[in-house]
Amino acid sequence: MSIRFVLAALSVAVAVSSCGPVKYSSSENLDLKSVPEYAFIEPVADILYYDRKNKPVFDPEFSEEAADLITSIVSSQRYPFSEVMRMDYDKSDREVRKWIQNIGSVSTSRLSRVRVPGDLLDAIDRSGHRYGVVIFSTGYIRSREAIRYEERQEAIGNVLGAALDAILNKKNKDEDKKKSTYEPYSDSRNKTPYDCNMYCVVIDSVRDEIVHYIHPVPFLEKDPLNGRDMDTMLSRLLRDF
Repeated sequence: MSIRFVLAALSVAVAVSSCGPVKYSSSENLDLKSVPEYAFIEPVADILYYDRKNKPVFDPEFSEEAADLITSIVSSQRYPFSEVMRMDYDKSDREVRKWIQNIGSVSTSRLSRVRVPGDLLDAIDRSGHRYGVVIFSTGYIRSREAIRYEERQEAIGNVLGAALDAILNKKNKDEDKKKSTYEPYSDSRNKTPYDCNMYCVVIDSVRDEIVHYIHPVPFLEKDPLNGRDMDTMLSRLLRDF
């Protein structure tokens, strides 16, 4: 599991939020509501936990909990999805997991050329359905210790910066009333307690292709382990069904 990948995915989410939702439909132009039922493939979630020194660490337990929460919410709603098709993402289906993770980084102009892993097509076939749906979620949870650490580092940096600015101004005797060049540093993103991003892929097992890709405008500062937050995000993500 690559921490860089999760951070990159979250950066993409912020970028997407400024330009609107991203959607892709293949030349088949399938009406999602016309399909009686889809194979619901076990979701994938990658959740980072920021430790007491505000360093991101991939958390497998949080990731599993986040994926299970998505499954629980989707299964309790009236979406045209089958019972979840369980996958062995840690072992035999590891490549499928990687494929699901990477779809979000593929430009929509290239999605029509992306091949679907055979194991994923087999899972859809086993369900007795032609079309399958998979959801990917990525996010982070920042501990209170991490936020306090970042605030302390920020305070120390600001004190040192102001002191250095004062020393430089004092040494420069040739200029009268030299204005301070120091600006206090603050990055609110380093103190956000959590964030989440989500997208959905629809696969046609007969044509071996992605027929839909849905990435709505992300809700910033949503907790990937909070049922109400995830219900809100899933309602936006799956509204076309």
